[in-house]
Amino acid sequence: MDEVTREIEEAFVGHWSHLGRWPRGALVEEDGVLRFETPITHLPYNGVIRSSLGGDPDRTIASVVGSFRRRGVDFMWIVHPSSQPADLGERLAAHGLLAVEVATGMSLDLDDWTPEPGHGDVRYEEVAGELGMRVYEDLIVSYWELPEHARELVTELNRFWGPGRLAAHRWVAFADGRAVGKGLLSLAAPPGVAAIYGMSVLPEARGRGVASGLTAVMLERARALGCRRVVLHSSQMAAGVYRRAGFVERCTFTVYATAPLWSGHDH
Repeated sequence: MDEVTREIEEAFVGHWSHLGRWPRGALVEEDGVLRFETPITHLPYNGVIRSSLGGDPDRTIASVVGSFRRRGVDFMWIVHPSSQPADLGERLAAHGLLAVEVATGMSLDLDDWTPEPGHGDVRYEEVAGELGMRVYEDLIVSYWELPEHARELVTELNRFWGPGRLAAHRWVAFADGRAVGKGLLSLAAPPGVAAIYGMSVLPEARGRGVASGLTAVMLERARALGCRRVVLHSSQMAAGVYRRAGFVERCTFTVYATAPLWSGHDH
């Protein structure tokens, strides 16, 4: 596996591990599987983020799947380029998991990046306090289509990993006086590499350059922090935004899960 793909994987694992490090969560590594657990029953708040299964893979898969199902939560299992065995996806499907998303791992070397002037009529603010976190959480709930009863736990999780506690910077985009998009720049791992996660724009605000502007402000911050590279996982719909910013496709990742990530509208 090449260096950039390895960094994309490490950044993903480093960032998503923090859900399991929440006091009400768990980060469990056993039998070649690293998974995070939380009491939030909806996706994407439980999942497997690294797999290197030896011995009897089906027995391990059955054990992990059974553990999640006994807790009554939906969960995802990410199949990375380095995941083992090579037919892991087929085995997960045989255990009842659905291939719900194929994400593209992408990277941008900051030495080669030149920002475009201005970000249109959209305003971008870094989240720093109570009001900003509340707005950011509203966008999370909207994007993941979470039921209202999950909001309290989502809020608790995000406040625990609020500004100053998580190696990350959050932004919210505002248009016409309303919050319409968000993004997070993660510095979880590895050194010198930042990662963009949690990018979302409300459907009614698409086409106004919001995602491009959020990407630009996060790239600017990554450069200011001395990072040499920024990586991410992109949905098929968002890949064009990142290509225009200068990101290069490096690999693909398949998300298997017990339910669709969304109800069907574009993300």
